[in-house]
Amino acid sequence: MVGTALRLLLALQLVFAASASAQTPLEISFWYGVGGQLEKVIQSQAEKFNRSQPGVKVVPFYAGAYGAGGPMQQKLLASMAAGSVPDVVQMEIHATCTFASKGALLPLDELMAKSPHDRKEDFLPVLTNTACDGKTYGIPFNRSVPILYWNRDRFQKAGVAGPPKTWAEVAAMAPKLTQEGAGGPGAKVFGFMPINQWWFFQAMTWSNGGEMLTPDMKKAAFATEAAAAGLQVWVGLIDRGYAQIRTGPTEFLQTIQDFVNEKTAMYWGSAADMGAVAAAKFDWRAALSPGFEGKPLVVPQGGANAAIMAKISPERQKAAWEFVQWWTSPSEAAYWSRETGYVPVVKKALDDPDFKAFLKANPNHAVPIEELQYSRAAPPSPKYFQVLQLVQRAQQNIVSNKAPALETLKSTAQQVDALLAAP
Repeated sequence: MVGTALRLLLALQLVFAASASAQTPLEISFWYGVGGQLEKVIQSQAEKFNRSQPGVKVVPFYAGAYGAGGPMQQKLLASMAAGSVPDVVQMEIHATCTFASKGALLPLDELMAKSPHDRKEDFLPVLTNTACDGKTYGIPFNRSVPILYWNRDRFQKAGVAGPPKTWAEVAAMAPKLTQEGAGGPGAKVFGFMPINQWWFFQAMTWSNGGEMLTPDMKKAAFATEAAAAGLQVWVGLIDRGYAQIRTGPTEFLQTIQDFVNEKTAMYWGSAADMGAVAAAKFDWRAALSPGFEGKPLVVPQGGANAAIMAKISPERQKAAWEFVQWWTSPSEAAYWSRETGYVPVVKKALDDPDFKAFLKANPNHAVPIEELQYSRAAPPSPKYFQVLQLVQRAQQNIVSNKAPALETLKSTAQQVDALLAAP
């Protein structure tokens, strides 16, 4: 009798244990690198995914800004050295090949080929900087292009027909849009505010017929008048008091707020700024990036890939892939775009009825989708983000310290050549 009861008790314990195991989802870590309004959307989307199915629980973690060489990348390198890596990472697109070359990322081609909506042919032209040496290591997670934002009310008040389509037009319009001392001391309204980051330098260099690196990616190619021209426009406007730049780690967010608070009539930012710009109390518009007269517009894409780490268990890789596929499903891609301004990465998102209605009611959000046709990939060099760090220093010297543009770029090109030549 006692033996029968004991066997029954053990059987019940096994049943309860199996039931508990079946109900306990596999937790995977997701490192992301954006703050503010974008962080809120990521957190809510992770919660939504967790509610959508019982088997996987995504635990999002802000690992610092994901930009080239930034805090997230430093944390990721440290985690790799310690042998304890996250499962999924929001990886800045220019760093993808850097980490892939270290064997840190899982190749995704076979998984993509079997996916219902993440096959290569399912994407809009956003697969730039996802592949290295013939293998795909990233799925477009958030994609943006540089966009010009302009205050239509101020343009009309100044009698200026906007938006500008070239940098010559920006230079001509900014003085007319500048308002001295409006509302008291310190309340000057600038005609234009650029954001002095390498992403925008790429766009101006390419749009003026220049290149960042030689085709073989062994030497710098930006030490030219064509590459210097855009920065020289900025410096000229700043020197004459018609433009201003912010500096420091929050320069991007500060510039967005300057536009929202009507401290500048226009600024050149990211498609992903739209969620924050929507707080503006005036009639604002988005427009294609300025280019150069008689030359085709060429812009880089920005943002990050969803990368799955190679040195985690197959079970965790499978769970990570479930999350990535959910994120890029047409309905979720459309939602992410609506909430942030990032472009929807898959073609079927454009067929979503709610998204179609949204674009009709919010035509500003159609601008970055249109601009995708003018975008191109950055050089897939494993050292490219180090190149960009050197370029960033050069920009700061040129724009903030008034260093001669062409001479500074030539000096930086020599540093880049040495970097690329090193083993």
